[in-house]
Amino acid sequence: MLPTIIRKHLSLALVFGALVVLAACAGPAGRVSVLQSDTVGIRPGSTFAWKPDATPGQGDPRVDNDIIRGRVENAIVSALTARGYRQADPSTADLLVSYHIGLRDRTDTQVATTGGRPPVVCGVRGCFHGFGWGMYGPPMDIDVRTINYVEGTMMLDLTDRQTGKLAWRSTSQRRVDQGDAAQATVNAIVADMVRSLP
Repeated sequence: MLPTIIRKHLSLALVFGALVVLAACAGPAGRVSVLQSDTVGIRPGSTFAWKPDATPGQGDPRVDNDIIRGRVENAIVSALTARGYRQADPSTADLLVSYHIGLRDRTDTQVATTGGRPPVVCGVRGCFHGFGWGMYGPPMDIDVRTINYVEGTMMLDLTDRQTGKLAWRSTSQRRVDQGDAAQATVNAIVADMVRSLP
């Protein structure tokens, strides 16, 4: 049997380790935020249809094309069907589905330093820094790198057909590249976005 103090420290270490693992495991959709209405509920097994006046790509030619629209719509239908929802006619469906995709060019700057003080050298006569560079060590090199990338945001809305009010919204934000347009990747992103649906 472990002493109480060791058990407490071991428990804290395990909890901290679990939190680190959970934080490190980002899903395929990146940062996902969900907004759910307090007044408009979603019943499991509800029917859904595409919202007639949706404009998914908002004019960006990188995502507003037939290929990307087809892949995203297939992924949404598959994910909702896998969660127990059924596709129906827009005039009778419980929920109307729409999505919006936006891309934004981003730039990050990373600064790295090289050089600086050499390691401490210890010998018979004691410890000292470096060889002839003075008390502040050798000159320091600064490496500045600019990284250009594309950040993608996808918003998936479920609207109550009878009231016209938004019932549920999931938003995914992540860094994207050309490989993310593959059907398997789009499927994984959408499946990750709908995990919180009842």
